[in-house]
Parts: sequence; structure tokens; C-alpha cells
Amino acid sequence: MKRLAAALALAATLLAAAAPPALAADHDVKLTLDGRPVDRAGGVAVARNGVVYADIVPLVKSFNGLLTFQGNAVVVSIGNSVGTFTVGSRTAKIDQGSVTMRGPVFKRNGDIYVPLDAFITRLAKAKLAVNPAQTQADITVNANPS
Repeated sequence: MKRLAAALALAATLLAAAAPPALAADHDVKLTLDGRPVDRAGGVAVARNGVVYADIVPLVKSFNGLLTFQGNAVVVSIGNSVGTFTVGSRTAKIDQGSVTMRGPVFKRNGDIYVPLDAFITRLAKAKLAVNPAQTQADITVNANPS
């Protein structure tokens, strides 16, 4: 009986050691555009594995852009810039070049989330400031909002 218990304990230890490390849960990030909330209900932006992401639909609406879904990809037009983001990929095509993003595009509850810094600085051509705790992200388009 003691041998069986020891064998089970050893097996459990080995299985626990082989399991991948648990990742920190996503947490909401308050997102503003020129000082105004992008989404009053929250949940439009999240931090995951050290990268701040945002739901692409409210982002595109905030910049009066055009959004087209093409399978697992989303094509976004803002002004004269066009970007393509594909679920599972860390590479986005923006205008005529490719951009390696800090994390992969992902789906959450059916919504597509993109790394916020790549979207804002490369596609929307705006400024982004994220606090060190990744609880607040501020997009600045108009330096002197009235």
C-alpha cells in the first residue's frame, strides 16, 4: 500500500512538473481617446501577458474607419492607411510593409483583439501612453481638445 501511495505521489509530481506554467489572467484596461472613455461599459481593452490589447471594432469606430472581416483576418482602413490583422499572428500588414507586433491577435468571446500599440501608432498614426501597471491607456489624437 505504501508503494502504491509513493508511486501515485511521484506520478502526480511528475505530471505537475510537466504542465505548462499558468498564465496570468487578462485584466481590464481603462481606454481613453483625448481624455474621453472609448467604451463606458468597459472591457474594450485588456492586458494579456504584458501586452495591452483592444477590441478592434470600437477602435475602428473611434477613428471613423472602415472594417472588413475576411475569415480569420480583419482589414481596417483609417484615412489613407490600410492594415490587415490575422487571428493567431504577430505580424500585421500595414500599408505596404509588415509589422511584428508585441503579441498575437486573438479572439475573446467572438471579438477580435489587436495589440493596441501597433494599431494606434502604426495604423491610426496617433500617440499612446500606457501606465506601468497597465490599468490605463490613453490615446492622443488632438493635442488641444476643446
